[in-house]
Amino acid sequence: MSFLRRIVQNRTLSKAVPVGKPLIPFPLGRRDPSSLPKIEPNRDEIDMDRRPIPLRYRVTAMLELSNLDKAAAYSHHAVSEKYRVERDTVFICNSVIGAMCDAKRYDEAISLFNYFFNESQTFPNMLSCNLIIKAHCDQGCLDDALELHRHIVLDGRLSPGMDTYVILTQALVDAKRLDEACVLVASMERCYFMAYDVLIRGFLDAGRYVKASQIFEELKSKLPWRVYHKATSLYKVSLMEYWFKQGKDEEAMEIYKALDMTELMNTIVGNRVLQVLVEHGKKTEAWEVFDEIVGLCDPETFGLMMKSFSDQEEDIPLWRASGTCYGTIIACLCEQGKMSEAEELFAKMFSNREEVELMVGPDVSTFRAMFNGYVMAGRVDDAMNMLNKMKISNLRKLAIYRAT
Repeated sequence: MSFLRRIVQNRTLSKAVPVGKPLIPFPLGRRDPSSLPKIEPNRDEIDMDRRPIPLRYRVTAMLELSNLDKAAAYSHHAVSEKYRVERDTVFICNSVIGAMCDAKRYDEAISLFNYFFNESQTFPNMLSCNLIIKAHCDQGCLDDALELHRHIVLDGRLSPGMDTYVILTQALVDAKRLDEACVLVASMERCYFMAYDVLIRGFLDAGRYVKASQIFEELKSKLPWRVYHKATSLYKVSLMEYWFKQGKDEEAMEIYKALDMTELMNTIVGNRVLQVLVEHGKKTEAWEVFDEIVGLCDPETFGLMMKSFSDQEEDIPLWRASGTCYGTIIACLCEQGKMSEAEELFAKMFSNREEVELMVGPDVSTFRAMFNGYVMAGRVDDAMNMLNKMKISNLRKLAIYRAT
């Protein structure tokens, strides 16, 4: 699922947090603000037509069309008095920053963050900060990410959540800074078991089995009952992967066989089991699990299964897939030259779209996959028809809105 679709489907992520005291600027790391791309919006008028379409929808449509520059230009006005709308402002800011991060245009993302939340003094939410923390980590600037996290904790108006600690823990593990990762996880006000999972796997990958076991025993004493079984199952899968990497397939498979269907039917656990089995060549077992939990598979796992089983005589049951996987499935089918199956799913995405919903239906990447698939198959006329269909579909997104 793209970042933009995720933020639209979870509207609580875009709510601003009330400001009760003077805003202390958020640190930008080692970057000098003057070195960032300049933002100088024309605050008088936006260069666009006069239809009464909310700024939020204009920005979202530009992002769906992959026109990041125009989306960013529109978004500059989200923090102005003329265009500010309480329920939309932080949503717009986060959408554009997230899209810039997805495109690896990190300096522009950080410049936008600085403009929205430091210069314009709009107060962000935790997602806003997580985007920049992740951007720092992706660029190898881990200390800058930790500095922003410390600022948030000391300021006290935002509360780092599971996503924050998973991002930072993973970055510390990747940097082989395991002791610091332990300190970070121990500092969490709540027991986020996914952060512990990242830490445990980090120690297992480093060959420190005893330490990983100790951390899990510590975790068990803190876990709320509602997530205890899920966390325990994830630990088993991590051990299974550890034994595979040690070349001890028999021990790994003993753990796999001890997992019951209740554990596999958990979305997180089931997807992880499938990934481990496929990556370590256990295709028979992977297919058996996949057949049981196909409706729970996330897009990443579904893509992995389709690529791994492209030569499977038995067809993958695409009709049982979750709608969130359709884009990934279509891309895989097009790469494999299976255009008839791709066309069927593509048509289904259109049939499921409600006229008033902007974010449902094929996105630009799905149209592009179909276009490329047709070109590879030598079906030039169909490719051109798909290109025209994409233009009409995306231009229509602006046309259907009226002022709210």
